[in-house]
Amino acid sequence: MTTQSSSFDELHATDGIRRRPVANIKVNGPTNATPGGKDKDEKRDEAPRTTGLVLGRTPDGELFHVVETCDMVKSVFHPQHPKTLLDLVTLGLLLFQVFLYCILTHEQAKIFFLVYFAIWRITYNGGLGYLLTKQSQTRWIVRFVERRGWLDAKKAPRMHAWIDSFYKTKLGAAYDMKSKPNEFNVWILFRSLVDVILLNDVTAYALFSLSNVQGLGNYGVLLFVVRWCIGLLFLAFNAWVKLDAHRVVKDYAWYWGDCFFLCLQNLKFDGVYEVAPDPMYSIGYIGYYGLSLLTGSYMVFFVSLAAHALQLLFLVAFENPHMERVYGERVPIAARVSEQEPSSKATRPDAPRTNAHDLHHRLFHGDNVIFSHMDLFRSSDFLLVLCVAYAVAPVVLVHCSHTTLLVLSVAHALAWRIFHSFGLGLALRWQSEQRWVVHHFLKHYHFEDGDAAVKEAFTNWKAIYNTSLIMTYTSFALLSLCSYMTWTDELYKLRYVLGVLLILLHMWSARSSYRVLGPFGWLYGDFFIDAYPKRLSYTGIYRFLNNPERSMGSAAIFGMALLSGSLSAVVVAAISHMSHWWFLSCVEGPHMRRVYGADVRKDSGVTKQLKQLGRSQWLSVAQPSVHELENALKKAQGLMDQLFDKSRPHMEHIVDQARTLLQQKTEHILTMRTGDSVRDIDQAKYHVSPIASMHTMEQRFHIGEPIVTQWAAAHNHSRRDWIGIYPVEALDTDERHGNMLVTRTRSRGKWLGIAEAEWDGPVHLGTEQGSLGTKGVSNVDVDKRQVHGVSVFQGSRLPWTPGTYEMRYHHDNTHDVLARSERFTIYVDTPADPMSFDETYMILAKIVRFALVDSSPAIDAYESADKDDLTLWTQDQARNIAEGIKQAFHVDFSKDVIVACANTTILTKDILTARALLAR
Repeated sequence: MTTQSSSFDELHATDGIRRRPVANIKVNGPTNATPGGKDKDEKRDEAPRTTGLVLGRTPDGELFHVVETCDMVKSVFHPQHPKTLLDLVTLGLLLFQVFLYCILTHEQAKIFFLVYFAIWRITYNGGLGYLLTKQSQTRWIVRFVERRGWLDAKKAPRMHAWIDSFYKTKLGAAYDMKSKPNEFNVWILFRSLVDVILLNDVTAYALFSLSNVQGLGNYGVLLFVVRWCIGLLFLAFNAWVKLDAHRVVKDYAWYWGDCFFLCLQNLKFDGVYEVAPDPMYSIGYIGYYGLSLLTGSYMVFFVSLAAHALQLLFLVAFENPHMERVYGERVPIAARVSEQEPSSKATRPDAPRTNAHDLHHRLFHGDNVIFSHMDLFRSSDFLLVLCVAYAVAPVVLVHCSHTTLLVLSVAHALAWRIFHSFGLGLALRWQSEQRWVVHHFLKHYHFEDGDAAVKEAFTNWKAIYNTSLIMTYTSFALLSLCSYMTWTDELYKLRYVLGVLLILLHMWSARSSYRVLGPFGWLYGDFFIDAYPKRLSYTGIYRFLNNPERSMGSAAIFGMALLSGSLSAVVVAAISHMSHWWFLSCVEGPHMRRVYGADVRKDSGVTKQLKQLGRSQWLSVAQPSVHELENALKKAQGLMDQLFDKSRPHMEHIVDQARTLLQQKTEHILTMRTGDSVRDIDQAKYHVSPIASMHTMEQRFHIGEPIVTQWAAAHNHSRRDWIGIYPVEALDTDERHGNMLVTRTRSRGKWLGIAEAEWDGPVHLGTEQGSLGTKGVSNVDVDKRQVHGVSVFQGSRLPWTPGTYEMRYHHDNTHDVLARSERFTIYVDTPADPMSFDETYMILAKIVRFALVDSSPAIDAYESADKDDLTLWTQDQARNIAEGIKQAFHVDFSKDVIVACANTTILTKDILTARALLAR
């Protein structure tokens, strides 16, 4: 026997034509070039036929010869072919449909066969789709038959006898179902069920179409002839598609045999598979539209569209995931492969090495595609959202009344003012205090160096700030225009002149300020860039005013409010001015004092002259009032600053407490499963305990380090028992249900079943035999009537947060606790010198090693000459590395940054760069 493997490229060749790939195994012996080559009338009592001795392989690796099967048409309709009970049921249901069609009236037939077809179509796409999905994922159908013992003469003798008779009728009298694995036997049963559904589905649709046949109508003979010609052509083409597809894939793929076993043979995907992708789901249903044309009924056409849509949903929901699961090659989410060994070992590389991975992540920084990877901190994404919103707005506003439009204009202007003053203001304040904006870009994107991160943050800030500034004034101008009132009072001329003058004053003030500040100061560059020369220059308009924005920054707003003559515009203008005053006092002022210190001038030129004027005798009477006003303003500003500074830690504390409380309550919101049978169990026979770490020689484990757990259970324990790891601080002090200890806290995925292979997520598959523990590490103590096993928590099954934990052994898929371990500790190393490259590298390498402990074996295509290059297979691995970095170095990276780096040395540099930037 010679074996050859098919590569991934071969499985998906011929320009994306999708088909079921198969492994290629040639078996010595006679072969038939075409299936079904024997005479159609051959006796069924001879030995079962094989198609060229084609081999099948079960999921357990058992090889067997695949018996040739008859197609659906011959099996059900050929008069000389023996019929099973399911075949007779199928024929009976088909005759029942024909009988009803003959006796029902035309209108009754329309309604009945519409509903009847819908039932069979939902049964096909929904019922079979559900069963096949479970079979593909967990072998559910085979396990269901095995649990009920239908193939075992001792467990279910009557059902076994009926099934044995079924096989002998279907496959020949000499067929022995014991000679074939259960997967093949169950598949034969399943395909008969498919025949029942499929034939009734087709017949119901055909009779529904016949019930809706229209005549010539009002379109004339020519169009009628054209409809029938095209419709018949579609039906003929549909018949060819089905027949040719069956010729290629045969019964094995027609009935989803690869959900049960793999057929090891060569298949040549030609014919219809070279015409269209997924022909069985795309052009394979063109007959629906052929019948729609023949009947001339829109009802048939719409029902055909719905039925075809369900079939395509079946393709997307079941077929494609199944094909990927069975035939798809496992591809890592990140694989950085270097062709040459780096010159230095665990040091900073002098010359950058470019490979496909690095080039990809250098060109693409999670760029927005349609609306995916949306990040409003990026100016391009921010502007995209604005464009879409303002493109949709006219459709909504065109039918609004004037009052509604005025309300929306007020809300629009206020929204932009709040975003500009408070939204961007808080972002700037946090940027000044903790480099918040830069931290966002460091967390979510990978940069070659820290300066690139700062530049990216500042570049996006500039575009967003400038857009917000323009929209703040534009939205208020639109409000003024919308709320404009015809001037009827005698002061309208004065209002007009004052309004225009205020707008001109604002324009002059802004232009003068820009001349002094330049783009760096205008766009708040000193909040981001440290290397830029910073110098306060009190020239131009700043010679007279310390901050022109404080006195003239809202002049244009009030000018437009005067021009509109609307109270709503005046109110919004006042709110805008107060908001801008808060921005200057609580954001810009503290930053100026923090950065420039004593260089910040206390009194402007105008203030000095006013003070000198106040000292003159003719104003001596008013001097106390001036001083009182100045002191009041200073106190008000100081109180606002103190209030904000003092309230922020309290607010943060309240938010943290609320978040912690919510998380704890969420942990406890679970459907607690308990069982009465646990009260009769001898809990003394149950035990669970982690084995001491090989590194610390005690029950103290580094974050990510696999935790080997010993457990013991009674010999008659449930195979649905499971062990969970819980943080001690999240556990309730009183977690009892009667006399039993009950876990009320979520495990959050940090659990293992004692029979690991029998679980599919949180669902136990129901197997009654097989190994226990991790990789079957278990043994039975006959004297003590106990079972001992070893389970290993690793990867995403572990908590990746330092703290104190305990393990709990639970009974029979409930939350009843039979045993609990002593408390143990999970810790993380931290560098003594936060800026030490070597210490950071060593700790990070340990975290990475633990995070990748459950990776697949090395594959040649992803092997790298640089030992620091990483191959990441799952998002969980990247997420665990990011969490380890956060715990060890207090640097918050997203998993996307881990994927983009995929190298321990580069990640080390990024950590040090982030610490240096955020420490400034």
